[in-house]
Amino acid sequence: MTSSYSELQQQLAEHGFLARGGFYPAPQDAVPDLTSGEACGSVVVVGNTGSGDFWPQFQLSAEYHDGLAHPMDRWTERVIGKLAAGLGAEALFPSVGPPYYPFQRWAAKAEELYPSPIGLFISPRWGTWHALRAAILLPEKLTDLPAVNQGASPCLSCVDQPCLTACPVSAFEADQPYDYLACARHLSTDAGENCIEQGCLARRACPVGQDFMLYPAHAAFHMTAFVRARQAELEN
Repeated sequence: MTSSYSELQQQLAEHGFLARGGFYPAPQDAVPDLTSGEACGSVVVVGNTGSGDFWPQFQLSAEYHDGLAHPMDRWTERVIGKLAAGLGAEALFPSVGPPYYPFQRWAAKAEELYPSPIGLFISPRWGTWHALRAAILLPEKLTDLPAVNQGASPCLSCVDQPCLTACPVSAFEADQPYDYLACARHLSTDAGENCIEQGCLARRACPVGQDFMLYPAHAAFHMTAFVRARQAELEN
């Protein structure tokens, strides 16, 4: 059992993860009971912001080196699953299902996040350089969950919205769905080398959270995986 959010926060940090707030679940949150049948008392959202300690820790993992599919997901499931079990808690993951749970809704309840013009949640601190990795469901009601300060989205005061014009193939346009195939096609060509090696130009154009942009190797890992996952669609 864990006695506090701060204790859990410290344990996650030892593995390169970040506790990104939490909440007490209500019926409309679709948080399941624990497998024991006990109701969930607290949900703590787990992720990373930027590359920070997260990327170097992942690079040291067996999953990073084993050449099998989905190394980051498998590493996350192993590390967070073991940590949660040691606390008498349970872990859920966005990539594991069905059922698939509303992780974005949970994250927005746990931390100050807002929709952005390119469809990603934006944080006033992290910008779009953050990711959701897991949710830890605890039977107890933690007494020191951080308060969520709801202010105004930084996008509301961003007049130029450079995220909508930076993409070289216009994959992001106002009020239009993200054209992921146009993006993948571009990344598959020599012209997409900059995006592959440095990360999405639309995300990099955002002035918020510039200090948390991914390390080039971390960005290339995700961009390459994105193209690989859509290879069959590109070939049709």
